[in-house]
Amino acid sequence: MRRQQKDHNQSPIIHNPRKRLLAVLLLAAFSFAAILGKMGAVMIGGGEELQAKAVTQWMRDVPTEAPRGRILDRNGVVLADTLTRYNIYVRPNAVTDKPAVASLLAELFGYTYEDALEKISARVSEVTVARGAEKEQLNAVIASGLSGIYYGEDNLRSYPFGNMLTQVLGFTGFDGDGQTGLEAYYDKYLKGRDGAILTDTDLVGREIEGGGSTYLPAVRGMDVVTTLDSAVQRIAEGALRNVAAKFSPKSASCIVMDYTTGEIVALAEYPSFDLNDVPRDDLTYLFDTSKCKSVSTVYEPGSTFKILTAAAALDTGSVKVTDTFYCAGSRMVDGQKIRCWKAKGHGSVSFAEGVEQSCNCVFMDSALRMGTATFYDYLLDAFGLKSKTGVDVTGETAGIFIAEESVKSVDLARIGFGQAVAVTPIGLLAAASSVVNGGISVTPHLLKEVRDTYSGITMAGEVSEGRRTVKEETSAVMRTLLENVVKNGSGKSAYVAGYSIGGKTGTAQKYENGHIAQGKYISSFLGFSFEEDAPYAVLLTVDEPQGYMYYGSLVAAPAVGEIFGSIFAYLGVEAEFTGEEAEVIGEPFALPDLAGMSVQQARAKLAKLGLHVETDGEGNSVTGQLPAAGTKVDGRNTVLLFTG
Repeated sequence: MRRQQKDHNQSPIIHNPRKRLLAVLLLAAFSFAAILGKMGAVMIGGGEELQAKAVTQWMRDVPTEAPRGRILDRNGVVLADTLTRYNIYVRPNAVTDKPAVASLLAELFGYTYEDALEKISARVSEVTVARGAEKEQLNAVIASGLSGIYYGEDNLRSYPFGNMLTQVLGFTGFDGDGQTGLEAYYDKYLKGRDGAILTDTDLVGREIEGGGSTYLPAVRGMDVVTTLDSAVQRIAEGALRNVAAKFSPKSASCIVMDYTTGEIVALAEYPSFDLNDVPRDDLTYLFDTSKCKSVSTVYEPGSTFKILTAAAALDTGSVKVTDTFYCAGSRMVDGQKIRCWKAKGHGSVSFAEGVEQSCNCVFMDSALRMGTATFYDYLLDAFGLKSKTGVDVTGETAGIFIAEESVKSVDLARIGFGQAVAVTPIGLLAAASSVVNGGISVTPHLLKEVRDTYSGITMAGEVSEGRRTVKEETSAVMRTLLENVVKNGSGKSAYVAGYSIGGKTGTAQKYENGHIAQGKYISSFLGFSFEEDAPYAVLLTVDEPQGYMYYGSLVAAPAVGEIFGSIFAYLGVEAEFTGEEAEVIGEPFALPDLAGMSVQQARAKLAKLGLHVETDGEGNSVTGQLPAAGTKVDGRNTVLLFTG
């Protein structure tokens, strides 16, 4: 009763309609203002984005892939190009005469009429009916006047020289982007900007009657002009083919470089593959063969490394050209016996004669005289072997050296003649180039300039400024010493009459699992043309030549001589005869039979004939020889004696 009475006594609630109306009006005004604000923000801030979205709904686009720029040699010869092909599409909803379209596809692209009709009758907005169509096929499609058929441009990368420059040029992927070689390294310049063909359509993809098409042209990539010379490249490739046919090596490489500028004129590697038919179905072979081993793989160089040891020793004053050394066939260092390549020893020789005869003992002593700190200053800093050269090829590797604090005397002695150290061919070539060019470092490079095909504007490649490595006087002395190696020493097979050539042979045993791999060698020759019109260095390496002829003097040096001879002929560099050519080469004669002679007698006889000698084995008598007795030879030949 109390609760009911209390409820009856409460005041009634009075509703004011004016307040409710005001609240509704305020809410409406706020909502309207919010809508106007949003519309303004969308129209002003997001107009371009919405317009783009609208275009994608109002128009159907067919992409046109931008052609990649070309790769050219220094003379404008095309090394890599792009051929235009066409992809043909059909939009079933836009086809007004399907039987006629099916007949056309069957005629042009190898379909049966039934298959073509089924393909263009599918319930899809668009179907691809042909890829890589030729221009003539596209013209036939256009000439037919049939509706519902569209096309887009596609690009096919083409390499006119096939398997030449395989590792240098590289190749592109299915998306058109560079994957290896220059194609990858300069991809940002070579690739262009794709275009499109836009066509007015309705929401289901049918072309609007009276509508039009808009062509957004693709922008071609820029051309990359290289320092390569396709003619010299063919010379290098031919030399490697000859070496491969004669010695069946595991691999071989040849670099030709201007040692005054670092411009790479040729870079050939064996084996290779045709860039127009990339072996993608054999990934192991593809990966191994597509790498440019001249820049990505280190090796123990052997005697070619003596160029750097000699230069450093002379530059520091640790040795003089006239210093005398004695070679008994080996040295004891840290209690270990290190052999010279000539087991019987060279006897007493001057430093100059030691370079000419490639005496290991001379170079062991030279390294030990310098000491680790000084020698390493030259090798790692002055010659730059602790770093990459900066060559514009993917995958470059730096040299590998024993940590300076861990180097023992026995290690230092071995490093002196090119063991216990690993370098890349390009690293060795760059370092040795500074030894003969006056003492200035060079950066090996392949880019000459980048050229815009529309404007004609070019951008030259940037090369870091060289630093001094050795004194000019040291460089001059080294040129003379290396020239004597070719005139009188193990490099005679590289001699070309009438021209000034220097160089150094190399024969390095290979190691596997920390031990010498019996019968496995890397034969090499590093040569220099001292002709003003052809200041080229050539490094040719042959990995695991088969048979007994594995010495650099027998395998690599003759090939480099042939390369130089061909280059001089190509460049029109005339020979200048001084009369000493007759002493070096002499008249051809039949090689005598040396079998049964003592090694000492055979050496003396061959020395009188002006021939360089290599020996296989440590016996005292000759059991065989190469070339065979009766073979016509001259003073450039090297004779291999088998001993027992």
